Amino acid sequence: MSKKIGEIRPSQYISTFGPGAVIELPDFSVIMAGLDEWETRYCKNITDPRLVRKLGLEKILSLPSSGENTGFYNQIPTVPSFRFPLFHVCPNCRKLAPYSQFSVEKDGIYCFNNKLKGKEPCDKVKAFPVRFVSACENGHLNEFPWNFYVHKSHPDCKGELYLEDTAQSGAVSDIKVSCKKCGASRSLNDAFQNRSDEKSAIGKCFGSRPWLGKNSGESCDQTPRVIMRGASNLYFSVIESALAIPPYSNLVHEVVARSMKRLSKTDSFEKLQSAVEDGYLDEFEEFDLQEVWFAIQQQNKIVTGESQDLLRPEWNAIINGSAGNEEKDFQTDRQDVPDLFQSRLSHLIMVKRLKEVRALKSFTRISPLPDTTSLLSGDADESETISQEAPLSKKKLDWRPGVETHGEGIFIALNEEELTKWEHEKAVQYGRGIVHNYEKYCDDRNIEEERRAPFPGMRYMLLHTLSHALIRELCLSSGYSSSSLRERLYSRESDDPTQRMAGILIYTATPDSEGSLGGLVELGKTEKFNEILQKALDQARLCSNDPFCSEHTPGTMGNLSGAACHSCMMASETSCERANHFLDRSLLVKTLSNPNLNYFE
Repeated sequence: MSKKIGEIRPSQYISTFGPGAVIELPDFSVIMAGLDEWETRYCKNITDPRLVRKLGLEKILSLPSSGENTGFYNQIPTVPSFRFPLFHVCPNCRKLAPYSQFSVEKDGIYCFNNKLKGKEPCDKVKAFPVRFVSACENGHLNEFPWNFYVHKSHPDCKGELYLEDTAQSGAVSDIKVSCKKCGASRSLNDAFQNRSDEKSAIGKCFGSRPWLGKNSGESCDQTPRVIMRGASNLYFSVIESALAIPPYSNLVHEVVARSMKRLSKTDSFEKLQSAVEDGYLDEFEEFDLQEVWFAIQQQNKIVTGESQDLLRPEWNAIINGSAGNEEKDFQTDRQDVPDLFQSRLSHLIMVKRLKEVRALKSFTRISPLPDTTSLLSGDADESETISQEAPLSKKKLDWRPGVETHGEGIFIALNEEELTKWEHEKAVQYGRGIVHNYEKYCDDRNIEEERRAPFPGMRYMLLHTLSHALIRELCLSSGYSSSSLRERLYSRESDDPTQRMAGILIYTATPDSEGSLGGLVELGKTEKFNEILQKALDQARLCSNDPFCSEHTPGTMGNLSGAACHSCMMASETSCERANHFLDRSLLVKTLSNPNLNYFE
């Protein structure tokens, strides 16, 4: 029988606590079950034809919140989970065993160990899950092999295990697992030694996937690592997102998107008209069928798979504006560019209403995907392999969990003519050095060429740095914390001038609400943004860590950023789309060490 053990918000299910994530509760810990176990009848269908087609799905579903009416009497939407890890330890006698060897009661796992020597016997002492598990780059998650680890020289011994903690220094070497039957004992310090010239102390990876239920394991050739069950690198969600833009965000497109499977054979207006008249497509009776047919044609043109470009249609929609369109989820207001920045900016647009749809694609362990921190972190070992995406379900499903967020933002675009001139006159030589350092960085870490994320380009670094400078200044004036603001960068270099992009959308979006209160978008008015941008650029000229910060160049100190540090340019992890890399404030303004690279005078 199912039992409620906690609550999570729908947005957390696609970020922190998705399928395969371990959740620590006060008395035990669980792993979120895969999508096969999800009861989808309580779910809301999120309509976004571009993102659905991008991921090759038929629908994106959102788990309703606990206070939302699901349409079923007295029913609360639930997501199943499995107990993990299975091994528990008693805090009194330090007995270590699977929870089934303790007393399993409704309110917890209890130890009744009366066979102790020199210690007070346990009389209903609550046992807790062990802190250590093992994981590999293929996304597998295993129980720590306690018997194998301690019985290195006595592999057949089945004695009771105890996990002692002397707490003398607070180091992992203080923790020791021992067997009372054969007397074998071993410190956990050996388990954390990842040496390339020796076999792993915990053996090979078992290929376990406990979030997918029983008999879901597979063979694996990776060397597992010991990880704390609450460690931040145990789960990295892979999320794809898109903005709801016209015409795909209007009511006609929403209804068409929900019915695309039934419309697969409707290849002419006459067939559509006949199907509606016969009652087969009665959902379109209240609409103009010419508009419905036009929406069907537009959605059929959307490219399926990774080749679809999500950013170009968003760029066009924001630049063209929402004038004349009755869009409930997309509203813009074009502002005059401040006089001081007429030569550097081409557009200033207040995005008064926006909707962003985020969908969980997969997840990784140990490190994120190559296009973020796994490539860019200087902490990784040079021989480290790149993590692989782990599946969310046993079998291939036609849906993914998602969430829709509503909010507001400010959009700016750079003057393409001046930007191109800057790229050729100032940034070209500097850019060659960064590209060389980037290639060397990847070579040093044995990252194969076909798996390397492409260098984003100098205009991207300029836009990214400007975005961070604005986020820091907007936080001071809008009342939002830095973790509440997000960036969406539109950067594209092309020989065709009509295909180039150079813009920034800084926005705030909140799930389970109808939007925000206008504190951010109001700062997009001409006179207010003029002050914001001036202050942001002025703050970028000097850093409290100068001259050390300004002297830093990409490729040194295990970093791919230039003059940027936590004191001047780095933003919250939730705000940045590139893990605080590819930043350099010398591209914005004159700095102490680089007075000749600046885009803004």
